[in-house]
Amino acid sequence: AAELENAGAAIYTFTMQSDGSLFSGRDAGPILQSLEQAGAAAVGFNCVAAAARLPGLISYLRRFVKGPLVCKPNAGDPVIGSDGLAHYPMEPEEFSGIVAQCVKNGAAVIGGCCGTDPTFISAIHDRL
Repeated sequence: AAELENAGAAIYTFTMQSDGSLFSGRDAGPILQSLEQAGAAAVGFNCVAAAARLPGLISYLRRFVKGPLVCKPNAGDPVIGSDGLAHYPMEPEEFSGIVAQCVKNGAAVIGGCCGTDPTFISAIHDRL
């Protein structure tokens, strides 16, 4: 609670599961709501795989968050290649379609995380 008193005008994002739970098992909605009530300028998530279920996560979190909701997903679920590195299979066009639906569902601050690059951001811009 003491940390929340100093939330200030910062932007807070978390990685979470697509059902809105943090990896600790706690529901992210009330946590984001608490940060917002403590003065956060915007709250939301990063590093969640862009998939058909992502717009539903935005709708769920929107029930808790009144202000700007951040949506910065990955370019799909990572696949570990034979080189031992994570590769993200989603193309910019598919990614931008999912992010556009997230905007319709209430995301206000959008971008990309793992597996994205400027071509993904450009695709979002062009679609919107």
